[in-house]
Amino acid sequence: MSNTTPPHHRQGSSLVAGIILILLGGLLLALNLGFGFPLSLWEYWPFLLIVPGLVAVIAPSRHLSRSGGIWLLASGVYCEIAVTDLFGLGWFSAWPVFIIAYGLDVILDSRKERSTRDAEGA
Repeated sequence: MSNTTPPHHRQGSSLVAGIILILLGGLLLALNLGFGFPLSLWEYWPFLLIVPGLVAVIAPSRHLSRSGGIWLLASGVYCEIAVTDLFGLGWFSAWPVFIIAYGLDVILDSRKERSTRDAEGA
């Protein structure tokens, strides 16, 4: 006799995913019906990547590591620079942001390894 329990699903994640899909579908339907999208808001969509990236860099969690936060942050900064033509840079000229992100990742990873070694040796 085996004890089988139904899989536990997270209510919160399903709710958030559902709300995002409803909003996205509503936006696309409005565009198809001829309603305009305020283009000034379009310039700020990369902040949907930047904010969680900053949060993960400052306070990493089991869901998003500091390294993942750096890459999310770099992707958001890259997109923001390209969308707004910040500093005269576009999609094909803002790529050095990823080299900077890799450098930060290497530094933070080496610091983490050093602190782990120090904690084990103490």
